[in-house]
Amino acid sequence: MKIFERVVKRNIMKHLIEQNLLNPGQHGFVPGRSTKTQLLQHYCDIFETLSEGTRIDTIFLDFAKAFDKVDHDILLQKVAKHKIKGKIGLWLQEFLNNRKYRVVANGEMSDVQDVLSGVPQGTVLAAVLFIIMISDVDENVKSSIVRLFADDTRISEK
Repeated sequence: MKIFERVVKRNIMKHLIEQNLLNPGQHGFVPGRSTKTQLLQHYCDIFETLSEGTRIDTIFLDFAKAFDKVDHDILLQKVAKHKIKGKIGLWLQEFLNNRKYRVVANGEMSDVQDVLSGVPQGTVLAAVLFIIMISDVDENVKSSIVRLFADDTRISEK
């Protein structure tokens, strides 16, 4: 299964890159981008602002349990918005739906429950699904600079 997921992930990432569908401010889980590139961009934002003789204010956000709170229906809508349809779109729908879990506490196992939200952590596809989910986080931001590393978000205003 992991090998199949790697093939799917590779093709999804290729599609997102070729179609320029990745959020330009996203540095997490994107080829050629990293925490270093996000930090360098932030330093450039500060340098440019100080060179203009103005100030910059920055807010740091970290969404609590962001990977666990991804709504599957919204994610699948965003997958379609990113032009991932056909057999891969259907497979992703099946991949997310009908997942089950159990919890063991004090040696006792719970009944089987449905997984209602979240990207399946520990899977190869979790990261790419999450960056698709959060890709429009800055869609209505007019003048601030938004930089992301997965769910860690930095918003700066000059």
